[in-house]
Amino acid sequence: MELSDFTIDEFTIIDGEKSIGKAALLLSIVNDEFDDKIIKAFKDEGYKAVITRAGGKGEKLKDKILRNCLGAAIKGDVISESVQDQRILTRCVERAMVDFDNPLSGISGAGIKIGIVSKSPHLAVALYGKLGIPGLDVDHEISGMGIHYYGLNPEK
Repeated sequence: MELSDFTIDEFTIIDGEKSIGKAALLLSIVNDEFDDKIIKAFKDEGYKAVITRAGGKGEKLKDKILRNCLGAAIKGDVISESVQDQRILTRCVERAMVDFDNPLSGISGAGIKIGIVSKSPHLAVALYGKLGIPGLDVDHEISGMGIHYYGLNPEK
């Protein structure tokens, strides 16, 4: 089977409703070679979507995640440059990073893939990546998601 054999709805419908959270999560976990295809598929279904990445550790990682999300979402036309939309995105990122507030993320380097999706007036941000555990030859998987309903400026 190929990705083209499916519609986005087949991956994102829950109880008959489109799930913007599942949409963002799919973007954050898809293998890198499918980034362009899945973004196009989401856009064809009426979503605004973008994928970005961040790496680092501790507070620098958190700063990079927020900066990269804001830049990618505005540049990718997922949100507008309005203060309201940027505030909503910031809240979604903050919610998605709840699991990043642990001692392990403070000492471990991480590589995070980020999916950002809007379908006006809703917005979702999903994070997925790995933390390298110092002294061990193992990575710890980490993820998070933040969703805000009815907050984005209406489309013009």
